[in-house]
Amino acid sequence: MLWQRLITGPLLILMLIGLVWLDETASTTMVQAGDGGEIPFAPRGTVLLAMCALVVAPLLAREIAGMLSRAGSAVHEWPCMLAAMLGACSMWFLGSAETVSAKSAGAMLAVPVALITLMAFALMQRRSAAGASSTVAGVLLSWAYAGLPWAFWIALDRAEGPAVLAGAILTVKSTDIGAYFTGMAIGRTKLIPWLSPGKTREGFVGGLVMGAGTGALFAWWSGDCSWVATPIDPVRGAITGAIFGILGPIGDLAESLLKREARVKDSGHLLPGMGGVHDVADSLLLTAPAAWLLLA
Repeated sequence: MLWQRLITGPLLILMLIGLVWLDETASTTMVQAGDGGEIPFAPRGTVLLAMCALVVAPLLAREIAGMLSRAGSAVHEWPCMLAAMLGACSMWFLGSAETVSAKSAGAMLAVPVALITLMAFALMQRRSAAGASSTVAGVLLSWAYAGLPWAFWIALDRAEGPAVLAGAILTVKSTDIGAYFTGMAIGRTKLIPWLSPGKTREGFVGGLVMGAGTGALFAWWSGDCSWVATPIDPVRGAITGAIFGILGPIGDLAESLLKREARVKDSGHLLPGMGGVHDVADSLLLTAPAAWLLLA
């Protein structure tokens, strides 16, 4: 229902802004309580956000595992939830996109190798090959798709601060809003009718324009924000927002593919009027690495 969306959506935005502010405040307090330097594995601005990611990632993986199971795949919730948490923990290995080391990247990529090894061992103990490929695929999907994106978002916060993180996420969600209301107002031509009948080409363009405009606005505002160490050029902000306007709908369509195969309308029922975690976070998953590469 639209009225439920209009209530839940702003509440989620307020929660995001409040979480970012509280996280920055809590982290600063922790740093000041010590010797004035950063606490190892608890860098400034990532205390509450990291905890939140370690909650959201397994919830998202649980919904994905449920849809895959309904589609007939031999996928189990707990291994997928654990893999998603390990993906989110990759935040420890990421920093700025310009300074990440080969050693850090190697440590991060060692996680899926370890997951495959553990799953292979568990499957051998079961003494049955039935569903082996779908089990391993579900775990790897949970690591890469449900967990790893949150590591990129938190790495962006570590590199550029909470204002850039909040601005990037709000820019991504603005593309959803622009696409939704443009599609409702003037949408005529279906984008991919067999996959997502409600999406239109006009809505896609509206979301892209909204993303570019919001990105430019946040970039302009960053010049006056004390929480932004390096102000963002408005042109760069507009280009980044336009890229979000492309990747966000692709993430939405990827979720539609899973839901269509599972024959469900929503990924879950956690959020009134919006569905599950995946229904809200779909556009944030594929945009996360782009945000880190373009802004960190």
